[in-house]
Amino acid sequence: MFAGAVALQLPFIYACNTEVIDEVIISVSDNKYSINNVDLRIIMDVLIPKSEIGPSATSIKADVYFYWLIADSRVDLSRRRNLAASISRINMFAKEKYDSPLQNLSENDLGETIEAISLTNWGETDLSLLMTVCFEAMFANTVYDVNTDQKGWQWLGYMGGVPFPSVKNKYPEIMEINHLK
Repeated sequence: MFAGAVALQLPFIYACNTEVIDEVIISVSDNKYSINNVDLRIIMDVLIPKSEIGPSATSIKADVYFYWLIADSRVDLSRRRNLAASISRINMFAKEKYDSPLQNLSENDLGETIEAISLTNWGETDLSLLMTVCFEAMFANTVYDVNTDQKGWQWLGYMGGVPFPSVKNKYPEIMEINHLK
């Protein structure tokens, strides 16, 4: 029970210490995964880079949303496992191809690595899952400490549903509310 409580707080803890934590070890079911936060941000920013017209994945805190998804026991277990393993798989591919971790690759080598990964079956799946996380983060409400300043909404010209969730009725808390009282 305690581990579950800590897992649900991980996105909050991570968001508060985002510049300090380099690596997170997280349990999904019975498996432990080591996720390098720098690699996660690098990969996400290759998928959704900052441009003149839009924010980067990390500027909308897609990395925080990534951890929130992995910690949510209501999310499909295979999705959580694939997400948790994806960063290590991508980094291992870079090490095999360039004998260097992602963090040490040039921008050109990084782009080539992600492109080569996208041509593999596992890589297409991993990158698709990570892109989905980035897109979901763009639409997320700021109450989840994601898409702060509504940068994703502004870029997409989107207005979130009203009324906005509050701390008391946001997901997953809303799942515990008895609406039939």
